Amino acid sequence: MSQRRTGAAAQSDADTVFWKKTLSKAFVSGSDWPEKDELLDVLYWGKQLLALLVGIVWGIIPLHGLLAILFYIFLSTIIAQLYVTNFQKVDEDALGGFWELAKEGFGAAFATFMVAWIGVYSALHFN
Repeated sequence: MSQRRTGAAAQSDADTVFWKKTLSKAFVSGSDWPEKDELLDVLYWGKQLLALLVGIVWGIIPLHGLLAILFYIFLSTIIAQLYVTNFQKVDEDALGGFWELAKEGFGAAFATFMVAWIGVYSALHFN
């Protein structure tokens, strides 16, 4: 049993070190990304964070309607594209092209955006 715990603890420590290295690379311009999946993971979680922030802001402002949804989609897509191509200086074709970057984590991020937006809007502006 103690070997199992030791193995699990070692794996947990390795995962923590991996994510710390990945996170530090995410904030440094032009980082080296030998694994494309690692950059796509950063992009996925970045979109989640952006979706949460934009949803909260849209709820506070209060924006509503199809135009607000379309503006979120535009904002999310453009920021992801600029992050990969301009900040990280990675060729988008190496990651599958424009549409692959746009699709990465879109469904989950869109759900996060909608829940945050509706929740904040309802809490602040519902009569």
